[in-house]
Amino acid sequence: MKTKNILKGYRSIINKKAVRCLLLALVLVTSVFTIVRAHTPDVIAAGDQADAAVESPAGVEGGAYEVTDYILRAIVNKDHSYDVEETIKVNIPDQLQSVEFVVPSGNFRISEVKVNGAPYRLNRVRSENKVTITDADMLSDGVHEYSISYLIEEYRDGDSSRDIFYYNALLPEWKQPIGKVDIEVSFPDDFPFEDMQCYAGQFGVQDSTNKIRFTKDEKDKTVRVKGSLVPENYGITLKAQLYDGYWKGALTGIWAFISIIISMAAVVAILAVMWLIGGRDPKIKKQKRTKPIEGCSPMEIGYIYNGHVRTRDVIRMLLDFGIKGYLSISEYEPKRYRLYRREDPSDEERMYRNAYNILFEDVFKDRAIDMDELIPRLELIKRNIGDDVAAGFAGSEGSAFTPISRIFRYAGSAVFGVGLALANAFSYIYAHQSVNFVECAFMGIIAAAAAVLLCRVFDEMDSSPARYARLYEIAACIVAAMPVIYVSVDLVRNTRNPIPAFAVSAASALALFLLVIMRARGRENAELITALRQLRHFIYHPTPKELLTNHLDDDDYYYKMLLYALAFGAEESWAISFLTLDVKEPDWFTDDIEGEAFSNLKVNKATVDHARSIRSFVRTVDNAYHDRIRRS
Repeated sequence: MKTKNILKGYRSIINKKAVRCLLLALVLVTSVFTIVRAHTPDVIAAGDQADAAVESPAGVEGGAYEVTDYILRAIVNKDHSYDVEETIKVNIPDQLQSVEFVVPSGNFRISEVKVNGAPYRLNRVRSENKVTITDADMLSDGVHEYSISYLIEEYRDGDSSRDIFYYNALLPEWKQPIGKVDIEVSFPDDFPFEDMQCYAGQFGVQDSTNKIRFTKDEKDKTVRVKGSLVPENYGITLKAQLYDGYWKGALTGIWAFISIIISMAAVVAILAVMWLIGGRDPKIKKQKRTKPIEGCSPMEIGYIYNGHVRTRDVIRMLLDFGIKGYLSISEYEPKRYRLYRREDPSDEERMYRNAYNILFEDVFKDRAIDMDELIPRLELIKRNIGDDVAAGFAGSEGSAFTPISRIFRYAGSAVFGVGLALANAFSYIYAHQSVNFVECAFMGIIAAAAAVLLCRVFDEMDSSPARYARLYEIAACIVAAMPVIYVSVDLVRNTRNPIPAFAVSAASALALFLLVIMRARGRENAELITALRQLRHFIYHPTPKELLTNHLDDDDYYYKMLLYALAFGAEESWAISFLTLDVKEPDWFTDDIEGEAFSNLKVNKATVDHARSIRSFVRTVDNAYHDRIRRS
């Protein structure tokens, strides 16, 4: 029971501070990810393969050894794939622990990697795929020969004006000098050799010493590159510009492109079905409201909106006691108050009588309790009336949030996060890159959390001050948009096509809208909410005629409606509407700091000053209550 009460006490704190902290954390974390991602090198899309290098193996680490021969045999196929076999001969002076060779990685698919004659392991280190040989027999001192074969499958490019053959037969990242280089590349019978070129040199600089000999045999459809005493960091590249459409049957990432759109469309479809099944509010006819709502006291507004009693709801009950003459409030020091007991609420409901008895237990008439006594009694009142308020709205018809719609909203937020993560993953697949699963999972979690936050802010919209509600909405929308923007930027970077990014953005906006409205209320609760919204609109935008008529009919009209205005954060707006009317001074709320009361204030400022003083009382007591909860 004690744990339950503590949780109840913390609920209102969580509603405000946790939401703000989560909002700030989401903005900061997502912003950092976006900035980091914006400063990482662009991946090369299928349409830019003219600038993509097919990487050949390079020896690294494992100790000093001499590379005597580098022999490469490659067969270029019509579907823009290469069957490659590398033979590397080395002279090892001393026993080595291991030898590593980098196998190609880039904007293509590499498969069927084999190392003949030796066990090996293939692993990814940073952005490179590496073959590591650890067999002791293959690492002993002496001459050894390593054969590595693999299949490279290029993806279809997006250039409609030409096709490109571009192949790095020897990487400039090669770590050691090579005694002899022997490269032979065979081409299909219809391959055009007119533009075949060979570039060689250290770090891409053209070699002026003619260390290699390049020959092309159009009859045999082969290109040969031979050389000796090739220094380290020396690269050899073959390149030819072909007519558009030469490559036939090359791999394409269009299925990933379509999958991006399908995944987000599926998210919207699932959410739409959820909303139709159990997320729709009952349709209630709107009627103008200008007076307090029968059967809906200001103290019950928090429960009607969100299904729980808030601290400020209980504080408004104290003000209601004052308006009805059951107590009076005196500010004897700045932000220090005393509550005096007056007439007993004998004609009120049991819940109000119980609350009053708890408040003034062991206190005689015309005697007071101060702030130190008020706060623990306020905590006890909140704890005891919660069940009484809930009993007044028992049943599914009075529920502020039907169980199925609550489940659907959380499940829908998870679906939205999964859909956005899939879209991000497919963008990597489309760009023929390894999927960054950590990034995709992180974006999915952030998107789901941001969606929940957005829904929470919109749920609190009606019972939040108008001047803050719009700011909260904008901030929540920005937070929800951050992961969507991040994924959209990734899509444009990876696909070089704005269509999937536009589709993801549009689908995300629709999905978030469906999640926000996926809050089904019981019919009775929906009727009360509709009435409260109409009353809220009237408080912010009253008509002079109705204002005057209601004021003349009821002397306490201003103060009765002020309780609702406090719940909506519209107390000052409501007070301004009464500046020209004769509103009686609140004899139940006095300023005794210097022995002066409200009667000494100017009449044309009285209502605004009343409202500000009462608002200050509510905030002071609310803050003191939460300070006590935090200390405990």
